[in-house]
Amino acid sequence: MLASTMTRRGTCNRWTSVGRQRARWAAVLTIASTAATGATAFEAGQPIEQWQIGQGQTAPWAGAGTAQPRGAVLTGQVVHLGTTRVTAPHPLGCAAAHYEYVVTPAEGLFQGRLPAPAERSARALGVRALPLLTLRLNCDGGVFDFHLLATDKALLGLDGVVWRLQRRVARPSPEAAVRDLLHLHFISDMGFSRATVARKRSHLSPDLARAIGAYFARPQSAHAAPAIDGDPFTDTQEYPERFVVGRAVIDGASAQVAVSLGEAASARVVHVFLRNVGERWRMDDLRYDDGRTLRQLLQP
Repeated sequence: MLASTMTRRGTCNRWTSVGRQRARWAAVLTIASTAATGATAFEAGQPIEQWQIGQGQTAPWAGAGTAQPRGAVLTGQVVHLGTTRVTAPHPLGCAAAHYEYVVTPAEGLFQGRLPAPAERSARALGVRALPLLTLRLNCDGGVFDFHLLATDKALLGLDGVVWRLQRRVARPSPEAAVRDLLHLHFISDMGFSRATVARKRSHLSPDLARAIGAYFARPQSAHAAPAIDGDPFTDTQEYPERFVVGRAVIDGASAQVAVSLGEAASARVVHVFLRNVGERWRMDDLRYDDGRTLRQLLQP
């Protein structure tokens, strides 16, 4: 819960070794499956979206010329991420699909196969900022990581080739709005401050942005903890490193999306309330598992 003010720890402290990251992947995949079958009234909402495959280049861990054999087949092809099935060229097409988003440092990209130093290898592939948020697909055909360079651009390692993908423009949805907000939140400073909220302002409804502004404008006592002392976007004092977006419930210009946050043993669900403002879905409030809401915490 919101108990102590924290700042995002550096990559070196959060990920001490490639071995530790690999050890956690099995647990992460178990979480995705558990969230999708959900015994906790949480129903995973898979991203119904399309990615177009662009040019491929030989992966840093592969031999020269690896990009040529499959290049003519995959370049220009489209990957359809459906609710439970992926329609795409072999080997990406599969069934029993589950999706989740995972914060990934350089050492964890492409399942830890980047040559050391991993950060230098990542930057040589066009990665400008680390860590990245990864859209992880787990299905009966294997595990595929879409490493997001931006909300609409990704890298995918496959058969010794690194492919560049472009997300096709889709109709705005509450799930996509939550995904984009959390993408920005998870890869940047997750502390609650004027500066961090300002970076997310375009994802917030005007009413919520004003309420947060009024909260920061009020004098804070030097002898008491603030009402919001931690990260209200994830309702935790320890920043989670993965999330699963639930299915949206839409009622006219309002919508609600549940988000599962954190590891399996400590996963919590936060409900995101959205409003359609100017044909865009924007976050309007949050409800936590104890019934509190963000707007209540913002009140004097």
